[in-house]
Amino acid sequence: MAIEFRENEVFEVGPGVWIRNMVDNAAWADLGDGVAMIDALDPADDGPMEKQIPEDIRRTSGKPMKWLVNTHWHPDHIGFNRSWAEAGATVVAHESCGQAQPEPTGEPNITFKDTYVLKGAERQLEMEWLGGTHTPWDTVVYFPWAKVLHIADLFGWGMIPLSKFDQGKIDLLKQHLARVLEYDADTYIVGHGPLAKPEHIRRWVAYLDDLLQRVPPLAQAGQSLDDIERAVPIPEDMQDWWKLGAWKHRHNLMLLAKEFGQ
Repeated sequence: MAIEFRENEVFEVGPGVWIRNMVDNAAWADLGDGVAMIDALDPADDGPMEKQIPEDIRRTSGKPMKWLVNTHWHPDHIGFNRSWAEAGATVVAHESCGQAQPEPTGEPNITFKDTYVLKGAERQLEMEWLGGTHTPWDTVVYFPWAKVLHIADLFGWGMIPLSKFDQGKIDLLKQHLARVLEYDADTYIVGHGPLAKPEHIRRWVAYLDDLLQRVPPLAQAGQSLDDIERAVPIPEDMQDWWKLGAWKHRHNLMLLAKEFGQ
């Protein structure tokens, strides 16, 4: 399960599907009569990308950005919505992100309830709402001809994608990831960091189950976070997971310790 973060490189993930691989990923697909962009980055961290991404799109596809799909409505995924909408992109998002309107303000122009097919002249994207865990809005975007699936922040290279532990959301997240694995996809584009594979999703679920079994008894016994981290280190085969050792594993332990500690 080798992991490669090709930071700030533009490359083709599958036929007609490209990514600028960054902390906040930018991905797009050629649908024949225009390009669909997935998410709109964060001006605070990705300022130069406001103009760079449209240039990347024209350079790789020879076509303009015609659609902008938002997987969810966090600031780091909608930052350039207004700019790119004013330049001509139609914004597509789940109905929970806002009411559809015709103006190019960056708000959704097209919304959907459960699923939506965005049809270009030659190809089409398939969207499915899998919200209720990381955010109420989460949508996955499938590029069927390329066997590529954009799963946004449902997978965070080891991080439990919650700000507070919630068993109901944990159970629903596992259901959503099981649904992700049902897609005929070889590669997953995630919201942040390296591309992922199906085996990474399966390994993360096993890692989560292990944490849920081992951490609560330690927290209930009054162990400190440092003690818990020594008792439950990062698994050897996950040592190279992106930023897991830097802070994500400790974040996971902290969530559980707060929930189950005395």
